[in-house]
Amino acid sequence: MDDIDDIAGGDEHRAGALRTALDQLRHSPNPVLREMAAAVQNGELGLREAVASNTYGNELAQPFRTFWQTYQEMAPDERDRLTEHDQN
Repeated sequence: MDDIDDIAGGDEHRAGALRTALDQLRHSPNPVLREMAAAVQNGELGLREAVASNTYGNELAQPFRTFWQTYQEMAPDERDRLTEHDQN
Protein backbone atom coordinates (compact mmCIF):
# COMPACT_ATOMS: atom_id res chain seq x y z
CA MET A 1 0.00 0.00 0.00
CA ASP A 2 1.47 3.37 -0.96
CA ASP A 3 1.25 6.60 1.02
CA ILE A 4 -1.83 7.82 -0.86
CA ASP A 5 -3.72 4.57 -0.30
CA ASP A 6 -2.75 4.67 3.37
CA ILE A 7 -3.98 8.25 3.75
CA ALA A 8 -7.21 7.34 1.95
CA GLY A 9 -7.70 4.46 4.37
CA GLY A 10 -7.96 2.01 1.50
CA ASP A 11 -10.93 3.92 0.00
CA GLU A 12 -10.37 3.78 -3.76
CA HIS A 13 -12.56 6.84 -4.39
CA ARG A 14 -10.55 8.97 -1.94
CA ALA A 15 -7.26 7.67 -3.27
CA GLY A 16 -8.39 8.51 -6.79
CA ALA A 17 -9.38 12.01 -5.68
CA LEU A 18 -5.94 12.52 -4.12
CA ARG A 19 -4.23 11.31 -7.29
CA THR A 20 -6.41 13.63 -9.38
CA ALA A 21 -5.52 16.54 -7.10
CA LEU A 22 -1.83 15.72 -7.50
CA ASP A 23 -2.26 15.64 -11.29
CA GLN A 24 -3.87 19.07 -11.13
CA LEU A 25 -1.10 20.42 -8.89
CA ARG A 26 1.51 19.01 -11.25
CA HIS A 27 0.09 21.34 -13.91
CA SER A 28 -0.35 24.29 -11.54
CA PRO A 29 1.06 27.69 -12.44
CA ASN A 30 2.80 27.54 -9.03
CA PRO A 31 6.29 26.03 -9.56
CA VAL A 32 6.62 24.95 -5.91
CA LEU A 33 3.39 22.96 -6.09
CA ARG A 34 4.39 21.46 -9.45
CA GLU A 35 7.68 20.33 -7.91
CA MET A 36 5.92 18.85 -4.86
CA ALA A 37 3.32 16.99 -6.92
CA ALA A 38 5.96 15.56 -9.24
CA ALA A 39 8.08 14.41 -6.29
CA VAL A 40 5.08 12.70 -4.64
CA GLN A 41 3.99 11.05 -7.90
CA ASN A 42 7.54 9.88 -8.62
CA GLY A 43 7.86 8.36 -5.13
CA GLU A 44 10.63 10.77 -4.12
CA LEU A 45 8.51 12.33 -1.36
CA GLY A 46 5.62 11.05 0.70
CA LEU A 47 2.39 13.02 0.68
CA ARG A 48 2.38 13.31 4.47
CA GLU A 49 5.97 14.54 4.38
CA ALA A 50 5.09 17.11 1.71
CA VAL A 51 2.09 18.48 3.59
CA ALA A 52 4.04 18.64 6.86
CA SER A 53 6.97 20.52 5.33
CA ASN A 54 7.18 24.28 5.76
CA THR A 55 7.77 24.91 2.09
CA TYR A 56 5.07 22.75 0.56
CA GLY A 57 2.63 22.95 3.45
CA ASN A 58 2.56 26.75 3.30
CA GLU A 59 2.04 26.71 -0.46
CA LEU A 60 -0.81 24.21 -0.13
CA ALA A 61 -2.43 26.19 2.69
CA GLN A 62 -2.39 29.57 0.95
CA PRO A 63 -5.45 28.95 -1.28
CA PHE A 64 -7.40 27.81 1.78
CA ARG A 65 -6.40 30.93 3.70
CA THR A 66 -7.64 33.06 0.79
CA PHE A 67 -10.91 31.11 0.69
CA TRP A 68 -11.37 31.34 4.46
CA GLN A 69 -10.79 35.10 4.51
CA THR A 70 -13.33 35.56 1.72
CA TYR A 71 -15.80 33.21 3.44
CA GLN A 72 -15.53 35.09 6.72
CA GLU A 73 -16.24 38.37 4.94
CA MET A 74 -19.42 36.97 3.38
CA ALA A 75 -22.84 37.86 4.72
CA PRO A 76 -24.70 34.92 6.32
CA ASP A 77 -27.10 34.66 3.37
CA GLU A 78 -24.14 34.45 0.96
CA ARG A 79 -22.66 31.61 3.02
CA ASP A 80 -26.02 29.83 3.00
CA ARG A 81 -26.25 30.11 -0.80
CA LEU A 82 -22.74 28.73 -1.11
CA THR A 83 -23.51 25.66 1.00
CA GLU A 84 -26.90 25.15 -0.66
CA HIS A 85 -25.20 25.06 -4.05
CA ASP A 86 -22.77 22.45 -2.73
CA GLN A 87 -25.61 20.19 -1.55
CA ASN A 88 -27.39 20.10 -4.92
